[in-house]
Amino acid sequence: MDADADAGAQSTPPPPLVKIVALILLQGAVFTALGAGLWAWSGRPVDAFVTITLREVAWGLALGAGFIALAAALFYGFPRVSVRLVHLQRDTYAFLGPKLGWVAIVLISLAAGIGEEALLRGGLQTALNDWLGPWGAIAVASAAFAVLHLAKPLITVLLFAIGVIFGVVYWQTGSLLTVMIGHAVYDVWALRYLHREFVRLGLVEAEPPG
Repeated sequence: MDADADAGAQSTPPPPLVKIVALILLQGAVFTALGAGLWAWSGRPVDAFVTITLREVAWGLALGAGFIALAAALFYGFPRVSVRLVHLQRDTYAFLGPKLGWVAIVLISLAAGIGEEALLRGGLQTALNDWLGPWGAIAVASAAFAVLHLAKPLITVLLFAIGVIFGVVYWQTGSLLTVMIGHAVYDVWALRYLHREFVRLGLVEAEPPG
C-alpha cells in the first residue's frame, strides 16, 4: 500500500453513531435471546426468566445509585486516577465521537444492561450454578463479562470486580430485573461522564458551536 492510500485509510471516518447504536441494540437483543435460551436449557420455565415487581425496580435503582456514588467518589476524589482510567478506555469507546446525546446514551445503556445481564447472569451464571455452585458460576460469568468488553488489563480487572458484585446480587436476590436496572442506570451516568472527559481531555473533538 502506498503512502497516499495508507493516509486515506487512516482518515476513514468511523461509522455514523446511529448505525453503531442500532448494532448495539441488535447485540442486546441477541444476548437477551441467548440468555433466555440458556435459562430454558437449564430446565427452568421461560416465564420465570424475568419477573417484574416494584420491589425489584427499587432494588435496581438503589444498586445503580450505589455504583454511581462509588464511581463519583473515586473519579472526583482522585482526579489523576480518573484521567488514567479515561485514557485507558479511549480505544474501546472511540465510537462515542464528539456528539453523544441523551437518547444514544440511554439506548446504549439499556442494550448493555438488559442484554449483558440476560446472557451472563440470567443465562450463563444460572446454567453454570448447577455444575459449579454459586461462586464458581459467578467467577466464570464475571470473567466472561470482563473479557466481553475487550478492554485494557486494568479495566478488565475492574470489570471483573463489578461483574462479581452483579453476580452476588443476582444470586442473593434471584432477580434478573434488579441487576438489569442497576447496570443500565450506572451505564447512563458512566457513559455521560466518560464522554464529557473525552471532550475535556481532547481525546475526541469538541462539538462545534452553533
